[in-house]
Amino acid sequence: MKVLAINGTYRQDQTTSRLTAKALEGAAAQGAETEMVLLKDLDIGYCTNCLTCYKDHDSEIASCVLQDDVRSVLEKIRAADGVIFASPLHNGFVTGLMTAFIERCVWTLNKPTAEMLGLKGCPEPRLRAKPRAVATIISAGLMPAELRQYCDTATPWLMETASLMCNAMPGQDMYAAAVFGKQLSDQEWKEAYFHRELQDEQFQEAHDLGANMAGAIAAGEVQPYDFEAIMAMMQGQSQ
Repeated sequence: MKVLAINGTYRQDQTTSRLTAKALEGAAAQGAETEMVLLKDLDIGYCTNCLTCYKDHDSEIASCVLQDDVRSVLEKIRAADGVIFASPLHNGFVTGLMTAFIERCVWTLNKPTAEMLGLKGCPEPRLRAKPRAVATIISAGLMPAELRQYCDTATPWLMETASLMCNAMPGQDMYAAAVFGKQLSDQEWKEAYFHRELQDEQFQEAHDLGANMAGAIAAGEVQPYDFEAIMAMMQGQSQ
């Protein structure tokens, strides 16, 4: 059992990485082999929209004209049984680094052969050999939990995209809201990112996320991507 974390932070030893490491610790405690990929350490070129991958309907991982480190990460996703996508919250969204990586995955890990809502040519997962568990960790530098809905556009997008890429049903998400250990002065609020603190409860939540993922994998509870089931689930949540 392999659990992979893909981390889109620019700061290796800070909040997002510490929480992701704790999630992998939880997965390892359930018997998983774990690995964290730091995208900042890799050569990741920008998609040029040449559509080479789009035209390839047969490969499990489509070909790409860019010869960089993305292919090696895609191979790790293929080998994994669970994938955690982690990113700080930048202007309400994932980092540009994570966005650039995801853009490279759109048609390399999906093919335009599905029909959704009556529209043909929609994406469906290429990695059909097995389902994978997915989870997301989003770390907020300023926005508290009670205001998440006004800032966190990252989680739904990342979860939906990850599910499609990994042949998974949406899994657990974590929003690590900003917590401050004291009342901040007006000047300190202008430097709020430097005053936030991680809480024991947040580390425990991250640990539990990884443990739950590995437990579901071990129990054979992971389900493959199912657009109709996802739509039904979303409709149920909106009612």
